[in-house]
Amino acid sequence: MSVTTKTGDKGQTSLYTGERVDKDDPVMEFLGTGDELVSNLGELRLRVSAHAEDILRIQKTIFRINSYAATREGREKFLIPQEEVDFLEGRTKEYEGITGELRGFIIPSENLDASKADICRTVARRYERRLITLSAYVNFDPVVRKYVNRLSDMLFMMARVIGKEKDLK
Repeated sequence: MSVTTKTGDKGQTSLYTGERVDKDDPVMEFLGTGDELVSNLGELRLRVSAHAEDILRIQKTIFRINSYAATREGREKFLIPQEEVDFLEGRTKEYEGITGELRGFIIPSENLDASKADICRTVARRYERRLITLSAYVNFDPVVRKYVNRLSDMLFMMARVIGKEKDLK
């Protein structure tokens, strides 16, 4: 099967279920932002091997969340467990222990890898905003909302840790 199907030439695309929606539909905005986040995380994963396993776990979770958002019937199979939220909260707390207390705003620029983590953080925040927009039309499980909310915090702290790690070398 070819990647070019020509079925989107009139501004519509298909969801996971085959349902056709406009390419600028709120669900497509959400899915596209999730795809952008997964791609940026992929670059980050290649840059910082010390965090590669955690980043891959996040990428897989975002795929599940996107599948959940793109499905109307039977979407329960894509729910994420509370343990994924717990994972983000645990890592955030761990990173806070490494970096110490924040004493003001931080301008992202410690190094290229930390800056890439900050780019991931900003895309994660947009992903959350798209989730809020989509929530007006589609009901989201509270665990999904918590996960997406915690993700940018964890990525912020990961960026700070990556900045410190690179300073030590």
